[in-house]
Amino acid sequence: MMSRSSWGSAAVPFCGVRDPAALVAPLPLEAVFTHAERMRSGRGRTVQHWAGRLAAKYAVVRLLGEDEDPSAGRLCEVEILPRPSAICDRTAACLHGHPPGVRLHGVLRDRVRPGTRVGVSISHDAGVALAVALVSASLPEDEDEGNG
Repeated sequence: MMSRSSWGSAAVPFCGVRDPAALVAPLPLEAVFTHAERMRSGRGRTVQHWAGRLAAKYAVVRLLGEDEDPSAGRLCEVEILPRPSAICDRTAACLHGHPPGVRLHGVLRDRVRPGTRVGVSISHDAGVALAVALVSASLPEDEDEGNG
């Protein structure tokens, strides 16, 4: 289980990358991104959005002390999707820039102490996507999701 002071970070370069598959090659997109992530990112999103989501996955995997090797199969256990806010009545499909939320699957779900959640922040600049993942106290809206 993770301590409350844990954090992880990652950077994914995307300058010159034209296809999201090139970000994860030689793995297929399906081995890294969940179906929901592929649907969300596939709707006209740029490569920088794919790179940001990938950086967030790496940051969470590092936070949880897992092997960073994408062939280890843990990246698909981290799902990064927009998290609707309490002031927006729209769903996760809303295109108004909700902050990213983290949903953990498989063995990674059990790596987070009860009463805590994993949060991420993603930024893009100069052909590099950056992400930081932190463990914090759970929020009331986390109960609706079943995990952090």
